[in-house]
Amino acid sequence: MRTRRHRGFTLIELMITVALSTLVGVLIYTVFIEQTRAYRLQADMGSMQQNLRVGMEMLTRDVATAGFGTASDGGSWGVLGQGGDENLPIYGLRVRQGHPFLRSDAIEIAMMDPDRSQWVYTKSHTGELCNTTDLALATNDVPFADLFSDSGANTRIMCYTPVGFGGKPHSYLWDVNGTGDTSTGLVGVHANSQNDYINECIASLPKFLICGPLVWVAYYVDDDSSDGLGIGSASLPVLYLVPDMATVVTSGDYPTADDIPVALGIEDLQIGYCEAGLGVDCELDDSWTWTAYDIDEASTARNVWQNLSQVRVMMTARTLRPDLERSTVSQRIDLAPSDDYIPAVGLDAYHRRVARTEVTVRNAIGTWQLMNQPY
Repeated sequence: MRTRRHRGFTLIELMITVALSTLVGVLIYTVFIEQTRAYRLQADMGSMQQNLRVGMEMLTRDVATAGFGTASDGGSWGVLGQGGDENLPIYGLRVRQGHPFLRSDAIEIAMMDPDRSQWVYTKSHTGELCNTTDLALATNDVPFADLFSDSGANTRIMCYTPVGFGGKPHSYLWDVNGTGDTSTGLVGVHANSQNDYINECIASLPKFLICGPLVWVAYYVDDDSSDGLGIGSASLPVLYLVPDMATVVTSGDYPTADDIPVALGIEDLQIGYCEAGLGVDCELDDSWTWTAYDIDEASTARNVWQNLSQVRVMMTARTLRPDLERSTVSQRIDLAPSDDYIPAVGLDAYHRRVARTEVTVRNAIGTWQLMNQPY
C-alpha cells in the first residue's frame, strides 16, 4: 500500500510569512496610532474653538447692552459705586487693564436687567421726594411689587427715566427694604444720602420711572492657582464671570469663591475702546483710534462714556492639553503690545486661536450729543 507524503513549509516560506505578517501589523498599528492622534487633535481643537466661541459670545453680548438703564453720563446714582465708593455712581463700563495679575484685562459691566418681565413702572402723576423710603408703582404693576425683596434675588432696584431734569436720561439705585407690597404697590427702599445721588436728584424724583433689577457683572481670566480660589492655573487658564459685583465691592475684590467658570483654556483677554465722540474714525486701526487704558477712575469712566462708541474684545484660547507629538507648536500671543505685560517667549506644545471683534455699545451711542446740550 502506497502512503501519501505531506510536504510542509520550508524555512524560507515561514520567514516570508512572518515578515509579511509583521509588516501588515506595523502598518495597521501605524494607521491606528495616526487615526487616534488625529481624533485626539481634532477633539482638542474642537473643544478649544467651542470654548473661544462661548467666551466671546457671552462677553460681547453683555458689552453690547452695557449701560442700559443708566444716566446720560453712563452712571447710576445712589447705592454702591465705582470702585466700591458709594459716593460715586456705578458706570455702565469699567475696564481694568492688567487685572489682577498684570496679564489679562478685566471688564465690569452694569445695566438694568433687559428682561421686560422684570420691569415695573412708578406712578406718572407724582414724583416722590429724593429722600423717599417708598417707591409707588403704577396701578398695573401693583401685583408685581414683590419682585423686589431685601431677602430675595432682587435686593436692589434700579430706576431709569429717558427724560429727567434738563431733558436728559437719569438713573437711580436703591437698596430694597423689606418685600414689595402687592396690595399697595409700594416697594420699600432705604433712603439714599450718597453724594452722587444728592448732586443729581433735585428736590423730587422724576414723575415717571422704569425700574428693574440691577445686573452688575465682570469677566476676567484666572491663571493663578496660588490664591486657592477657582480652578484656574498656569496649566488650565479659565475665563471667569463674576455674577454679582455688588457682593464683591463690599468684600474687597475678585476673584472670589462664587465666581463662575465660563470657558476653559482662555489664556488672555484684552479690551480696547474707540471714542467716536472725539471725532476719530473707528474704522481705522491705530493706537490713536483704539485706546487700551483703564476706564477705572470715576472721572475717566464718565468722560469715556460721553464719547464711547465701540469696544474691541480680543481673546486667546489654547488647547486644554499639549500635543504629545509636537513639543513646539506655538507660543503665547501678545494681543496688546502697548500694555505692561510681555508674554514669555518660547514655543510650547499647545495649539492656540485668537478671536477679535468690535462691539457697538448701543446705549452709549449719541451720548456725546446729549452731554453737549445745555441744561
